Amino acid sequence: MNRHIIRPRTVAEATTALAEVKARDGHALIVGGGTIAIPQLTRQEVQPTDIVDLGDLDVPRIWRDESAVHLGPAATYQSLIDTPYAERRTPLLHLMAKGITGGIQIRSQGTIAGSLVCARPYSDAPAVLVAHAAHVTVASAHGTRTMPAERFLTAPERPDLRPTELVTEIILPHRPEAVAHGYYKLKFAESSWPVVTCACTVLADGTAELTLGGVRGVPWKIRVSSGVSNSPQELRDVIDDHVSALTEDDFWQDIRADSSYRRRVAATVAARALRQAAARLPSSGTEQS
Repeated sequence: MNRHIIRPRTVAEATTALAEVKARDGHALIVGGGTIAIPQLTRQEVQPTDIVDLGDLDVPRIWRDESAVHLGPAATYQSLIDTPYAERRTPLLHLMAKGITGGIQIRSQGTIAGSLVCARPYSDAPAVLVAHAAHVTVASAHGTRTMPAERFLTAPERPDLRPTELVTEIILPHRPEAVAHGYYKLKFAESSWPVVTCACTVLADGTAELTLGGVRGVPWKIRVSSGVSNSPQELRDVIDDHVSALTEDDFWQDIRADSSYRRRVAATVAARALRQAAARLPSSGTEQS
């Protein structure tokens, strides 16, 4: 198959190209870092007529203002790690990026926006972005729209993204009420995809926000009170109650683990993420994230 390679320099060029591909009944594959898209092409899992390569896009990778940190479509895990203010302003994302599966190659090439767009339940980034209360801006030739990451992720591998749109920005708002963070992922081998993940944020009033990935088809946020978050057994009971309230069809399963296994380990993974966050509380004597 002869494919057109399009290398836009601006967002306007990219969205115009996407609109033109759609108008002639083509199918565009947007490539950021290529760590997901290129293997898909190699295995012939996708058959695009056009490849839109964002490598030359004139958008900053990472920038900040008083209210938020902003990630462009080419922001990689390594570029986040290398950003001096990232650990303080985006602590959960920074924790996740340091432990991303695949080592330096994936950290340097894989983009955070690319992982979000793929919307895979077993990926690290989607649940962490939901935990950060991130918003996502998408652009088309007709304009832009912005929505919470939680709403962008509509179903497994189904983001709220039309064929003529691309993600141009992920907005991570400053949350002064968040005082400590923890991130834990369960996987069966060092190089394997996670099975279940949990991103934990402890708020100033003691409330804990637990965002689980890999349990349901989309990230699942559960809030627990300060009394519960201080008691491991009560936390397990609360998580188990939430799990029991759902039907079997509400849970994700794949070749790594079936739904019943994910249900069983959800409370344990959440408890370990909360334990990490508790160790980072200002009162514990450690530096606040």
